[in-house]
Amino acid sequence: MGGGIPAGTILLLIADSGAGAEIFTKQFMYGGLKNGEEAFYFSSDHSIPEIRSDMDQFGWNVDTYEREGKVEFIDAYTPRFMNLLPMELKSKISAREFLKQGFDPFNQLKTTICQPRDSKYRGIIDSISYFLRAYDMNSVIEVIELMSSISKLTGSIHLIPIGAGLHDDITLNTMKYLADGVIEFYVKERGSMIERGMVIRKMRGLIVPNKSINFEITNGGIELETTSRVL
Repeated sequence: MGGGIPAGTILLLIADSGAGAEIFTKQFMYGGLKNGEEAFYFSSDHSIPEIRSDMDQFGWNVDTYEREGKVEFIDAYTPRFMNLLPMELKSKISAREFLKQGFDPFNQLKTTICQPRDSKYRGIIDSISYFLRAYDMNSVIEVIELMSSISKLTGSIHLIPIGAGLHDDITLNTMKYLADGVIEFYVKERGSMIERGMVIRKMRGLIVPNKSINFEITNGGIELETTSRVL
């Protein structure tokens, strides 16, 4: 892409299940931290301990960055199920987590997006599919437009994963229209082999590659066939 994803971009990541998007989101955030940027990870699909465990598996330890205030994890997943947990599991949850009962993930998302930050950052919303299922389309559009304005004013990048095949064509096409860049991750079976790749559908201000790009999932994360790291 001639130097990477442009600053001030809303990047929509459309992904098949198992294609590697869950790895890409964390690798993308870690790459930003290594590059001197700040980051936040807003999770509505997984608990924060699970995300940390996944990152540690690839050697992406963010403890130092977190102590320095360079990265923030926002758990919008656990509070969604607080009232549904059986008593024996509730006893294992801290008092702080209990305070999150009645928590509204949508308001927390808007608060996170609007939070003042001192420098450029990478924000991951994992994933927008939850909000499209749980809230009306106009509300989600409003938040993405807000996100887009903030991205352009601050030169920051917001990465928004969405599950392939989970939404109707109108919803998916609306998300594509709102995004500055669209990348699709796919996974295919070829005989006894699994092939993973990406297609860059659009990227604001750039001429995108006219072919798919194959990659592998390694101990170091996602690597292109050229062994160039995707950061």
